[in-house]
Amino acid sequence: MDEPTAGRVLVDGREVTGLSERHSSALRAHRIGFVFQQFHLMPTLSALDNVATGLLYSGAPYRVRQRRAAAALEQVGLGHRRDNRPGQLSGGEQQRVAIARALVREPGILFADEPTGALDSRTGAAIVELLACTAARGTAVVVVTHDAAVAAHFARRITIRDGVATEDSAGHGPPTRGSGRPHLQEERASCVA
Repeated sequence: MDEPTAGRVLVDGREVTGLSERHSSALRAHRIGFVFQQFHLMPTLSALDNVATGLLYSGAPYRVRQRRAAAALEQVGLGHRRDNRPGQLSGGEQQRVAIARALVREPGILFADEPTGALDSRTGAAIVELLACTAARGTAVVVVTHDAAVAAHFARRITIRDGVATEDSAGHGPPTRGSGRPHLQEERASCVA
């Protein structure tokens, strides 16, 4: 959404810096998934309909959106809660609905802001495994976390202090402008399709 102060941003090999708002919106709608720390679920909609909203701009017919949303809820272990509204769900269940909404479009890139912040340790571990499996299936997963235990589950970690990247576990040292960083490494996990 923001323009970089320096450098270029490529998505699927295509320069996206300076795209028009229309093209930026299309890129976000079709290639990028977001898991927000505060969930941003619509309180008047069921879990199923909240997830289906992730497909509103895809052009998919209503029945297809509903079917894919139901499958995404099953993927996060909430198929049995599909008719419940957010107020009827725990914080962990709401977070899983938000993750299902992001995954339903099968994005090429998934940004997750503190995806385990509102979860108990068992549910948090399941979400981390789900994100790792998503990466193993080819989605670039970017997790922002303050939790070192969560970060430890991923093969590549970039540490940012005061807005500056200070460490890169890929062995490249601190990133520099124009360093041509390689793509995010795929995570490997034992995943159920």
